[in-house]
Amino acid sequence: MAISTGGGGDEAPMSDINTTPLVDVMLVLLIIFLIAIPVVIQTVAMQLPVVKFQPVKAKKENVLLAVTTTDAAGRDPGLRDMKVQIQAANAVSTGM
Repeated sequence: MAISTGGGGDEAPMSDINTTPLVDVMLVLLIIFLIAIPVVIQTVAMQLPVVKFQPVKAKKENVLLAVTTTDAAGRDPGLRDMKVQIQAANAVSTGM
């Protein structure tokens, strides 16, 4: 077994990484997750209300506004940075 006394002149910097703290942190995280996962998995029984879906019937009074970034042919007219402002009167019903 060779023992270095520190008297040599050609000392290279130590490039090895001390992995002991890394292994310690990983083991602690593993233990924390092993304890925490069963707590998170537990569920609470709930009875959610059943709601009947009633689709909105199309009327000619209904207005559909569609804003896309492409034109009808699928080309990009350069409207990606466009800001759209929509204003409606207070008397307009939203249907909700």
